[in-house]
Amino acid sequence: MASPTKPKPAAPRLEAPKAAASKPAALKAFAPPAAMQSAPGEHILIASDDFAADPATVARTQGETVVLRNPIRRTGAELTFYDEGYLKVTALEKGNADAPFLLDLRFVDPVPKIERVIAMRWLTAAFGCGALAVLAAFLLRFDAFHTLALWALGGAALATVGALYVGVYSSHEKIEFCTLHGRAAVLQLVANLGSIKRFHSFVPTLCRAIEEAAERIGADTSAYLRAEMREHYRLRGDGVLDNDECARGTGRILAQFDVQL
Repeated sequence: MASPTKPKPAAPRLEAPKAAASKPAALKAFAPPAAMQSAPGEHILIASDDFAADPATVARTQGETVVLRNPIRRTGAELTFYDEGYLKVTALEKGNADAPFLLDLRFVDPVPKIERVIAMRWLTAAFGCGALAVLAAFLLRFDAFHTLALWALGGAALATVGALYVGVYSSHEKIEFCTLHGRAAVLQLVANLGSIKRFHSFVPTLCRAIEEAAERIGADTSAYLRAEMREHYRLRGDGVLDNDECARGTGRILAQFDVQL
């Protein structure tokens, strides 16, 4: 009697792998750009793009040079424009020139901050001392007050000159240019009586140069922000910004990345 045949096991079924679930459209719209996608704990990459050129090698075509002097404070600056969008700044103080540095105008706000200070207390004191000097000069006509008036005249005249000098020295106008997003002051021009007009005439020239340099900025905002951070670090290395100013500036730039997200 033949033994019954065992049924053959069924062949395993091959199923196609399921497609990965796609992200909702809302999440895709708010996904950070590739330049900002990084593993937890990593910093934003700031070491690559077209802004990474060294200004010392890029700035080659020298343009106009402007020298600004403040005779009262014996300070000033020699400013040289470059066609590539850079400004060479050499600070002048008491007849000596400091080490120059290059400023990339693409990262500078074309609208400066202007602060005007008038030392009214010192100027008022000078006016009062001058009035006392006039009174003392009048009393010199009387023999009874001659000696006292002479001393009063000398003291009032010295006080008038001293108070007037301090008042004129303290009264000034400060023109400050800052980085666009970091708001770090990279150029400060201080003008006193006798130099304000010359400083004012220079400001539109610098603003135009900044706007022309900005025309070379591409459409990649993230690349621009990374480059502005590098500019802060470079200026810190050149001694233009201290550690605190650099840290505050780069912190403001990092906040702009959050705005983009």
